[in-house]
Amino acid sequence: MARTHPSVARALARERLQERRSCRAASGQALTNLDHAVTCLGLTTDGLPHTRTGLAAWYSVPGHRGVRTLAAGAFAGLLTAALLTQWLFPLEIDALRPVVSAEFADQALLALEYQSVSDLLQHPGAPLAPVVTALVIMLATLVALLTALGYPLVAQFRRRRPDFPYALLGNTARALSLCAVLYHSAPADRHRTMRELDSRSRRIEENVLSAYRDSRLIPRRSHRIAPARQHGRHVAAALRQQLARIDVDPRQGAHDYAAMVAEIGERYAQGKVGGLLPEEQLAHVTPPSPALTAVRETLHIAGGIAAAVMAAIATAALLPRLGFIPEDLRPWLVAGVAAVAGILTAGWHRVARLVPLFGP
Repeated sequence: MARTHPSVARALARERLQERRSCRAASGQALTNLDHAVTCLGLTTDGLPHTRTGLAAWYSVPGHRGVRTLAAGAFAGLLTAALLTQWLFPLEIDALRPVVSAEFADQALLALEYQSVSDLLQHPGAPLAPVVTALVIMLATLVALLTALGYPLVAQFRRRRPDFPYALLGNTARALSLCAVLYHSAPADRHRTMRELDSRSRRIEENVLSAYRDSRLIPRRSHRIAPARQHGRHVAAALRQQLARIDVDPRQGAHDYAAMVAEIGERYAQGKVGGLLPEEQLAHVTPPSPALTAVRETLHIAGGIAAAVMAAIATAALLPRLGFIPEDLRPWLVAGVAAVAGILTAGWHRVARLVPLFGP
């Protein structure tokens, strides 16, 4: 086994020491801010001992480990998408052969042999339209694969971060500090704090809804998942109702919202992912109804279809003015632009649910 050079070992030791010092400083500052917020709001929380322990554990993990994990997920998604694009491109060109000439398809396949722009310039007699078409197809395929594969891979790698189970505690601590600022600020100075509190509350809701999974306390196929997930929906609805009361009475609303957030964080730190709030606080809370969710989904899908139709009409009217695009390829470009418009408007997950409707 090769030995590390003494100078390299000393440099690594200094780097690790600096990381530990930075983590201790960040942890101390976070705990100080938490104590200050609890004191300013006058919360009777007994010091939030479990939250303090969780925050200390969260800041004990160097931040670069999470960045490396996310970078690994992004690199894996990009590499997988690039390899699949190179494999799918000949199949896509073969699928175009019934609607384009054989010469056009053969020229498009030659685009894989051009490694740079200089290679393309060395063939001045080669038609430009097949090469441009091939580049557009490859780029569209790469974007589609990155959308389908990149986000799930990055999300999966993100959940594997060592500090990920403590994300809810970090967000609740920051929300408590914002509530303390809002509690003591003048009405004219609250707009910036309110915007940041709204952003932080959305993160807390996301953490609450996925607490059963992110806490890593419940196995993936356990029967305990269903009640914990349902409880998370009720808690998220209670948080949203409590946040809305800030617009009625900013000081009292901020105090009550902070008290609820502090209790959720403390119970989560204790491992009570199925009991983030007492049942009596959730007795009169109703999560969003399935009917309302269905109406919203219908509006999203209708908007996506409308955007796709409008994009198809505009593209069909514009393509005849571009003389370098073959007529055989125009229907495919119209369909591609319509699909992109629908995906951007309604979202990929909604469009994917509609694809089987057009099948046999």
